[in-house]
Amino acid sequence: MNTTPSNDNKHADTRRVARKHAPEDRSVLVCDLSQSHTNTASAIAAAGWQTDNAGSIPAAEKLLYSNEYHVGLVFITTAGQISDLEALLSKHQLHWVAVVEANLISQVNVAALISDYCYDYHTLPCDETMLATTLGHAYGMSMLRPKPAIEDIIADEDTKMVGKSALMLNLYATIKKSARVDAPVMITGETGTGKELVGRALHNLSPRADGPFIAVSCATIPENQIGAALFGTESEAGKLEDANGGSLFLDSITDLPATHQMLLLRFMQSGQIEDHRGGQRSINVRIITSSNNSIDDAVKNGAFREDLYYRLNILHIEIPALRDRIGDVDSLAQFFFDKFSSESPGRIKGFSQQAKIAMHQHQWPGNVRELLNRVRQSLVMCESSLIQAGDLGLGSDSHADAENNAPTNLDEVRAKAEGDFIRKALERNYNNVTETAGQLGVSRVTLYRLMKKYGVNIAGSGRRSAATSK
Repeated sequence: MNTTPSNDNKHADTRRVARKHAPEDRSVLVCDLSQSHTNTASAIAAAGWQTDNAGSIPAAEKLLYSNEYHVGLVFITTAGQISDLEALLSKHQLHWVAVVEANLISQVNVAALISDYCYDYHTLPCDETMLATTLGHAYGMSMLRPKPAIEDIIADEDTKMVGKSALMLNLYATIKKSARVDAPVMITGETGTGKELVGRALHNLSPRADGPFIAVSCATIPENQIGAALFGTESEAGKLEDANGGSLFLDSITDLPATHQMLLLRFMQSGQIEDHRGGQRSINVRIITSSNNSIDDAVKNGAFREDLYYRLNILHIEIPALRDRIGDVDSLAQFFFDKFSSESPGRIKGFSQQAKIAMHQHQWPGNVRELLNRVRQSLVMCESSLIQAGDLGLGSDSHADAENNAPTNLDEVRAKAEGDFIRKALERNYNNVTETAGQLGVSRVTLYRLMKKYGVNIAGSGRRSAATSK
């Protein structure tokens, strides 16, 4: 494979084609600001690596936001490169291997850069075979590091996301992929699923993270004030201008009046707003919108502009309802308990078994927001050491046991919930096992095993034959 293309974009395209045939994704970002070590990059490629060349910091940033790398190769040839390279290496903590001019090693700032951010280093001229071996060692070490979940990446407690279910893991992956691309995103989901939380996560994981994140609820601003709030007045900047360089989150976008839908469409088309002097001013902002699942109906009945809908819905993220990821209820409830336990007497230690069963059986029409409210309520109402189902407002402890065929322990509740979830997933995919397995993030073999475990039988049900799964 040619590793010395005329530009970075061409090279990135070449590498992605090559990856289709690679037994493993041994990709390396080669950051060579002097652009004078193409022979070394070619030798690394000949050793079996998929290489991306970056001849500048912006090119390296673009590749790092567009692709995932375990290791990086950085050339240090002048002391003047150190500040730029430190900003890059500290921001993207790969297993970096440095190739450095021998006479620079004695300089304190160069030595500090390598010591702080690099897995290993070689001096020029270097043995390319040994360099490839070092990259292999760095790659192997990187594979031992667990991939952080999105809730670990976002340190701010107000943007913490909780859940390890297959649906949530798929959501995390979608957020991370969407964050790399500077395009409008539409987030949909039922009330209380956490659409603003996802919007903040998109911003915090994007190249715009250092810019402002401005959230506006189109449902709570009076119609005669929303234009000024978004686009500003002669004396005051609007939210679009406030978000310049960052992200603007427009919640409940279907509540935006028709007149202002037109103004927003014009901005999406031109990237400009009218200033107080009547001229045009360019605004660099990423638009993130949210809506409940009624937006398709709003487009069909003409309440929401179809052309604006397609402008805003370049990337689409659907947040699962809590009842579809009932296995996350325990960790979510514990998270809210820990967060708000200071509001309760210190004697409360946690949730009773019957409270957990009641939470697993509840359908959660208000989703995560309802769970949060019920946990906070229970911390006020509880008069014993353990929160009971009644404290959560989910009925008395004996009610669940009195129902016919009701589960009597948490394991039974989880098994029933997981079985029901698999059945619903199969129904959504018309009994196509391959599509269902992909949606759930498991292999077909694993899905068949789970179907057998929970007694899920697809024969004779659904609108397409089970043969479509083959």
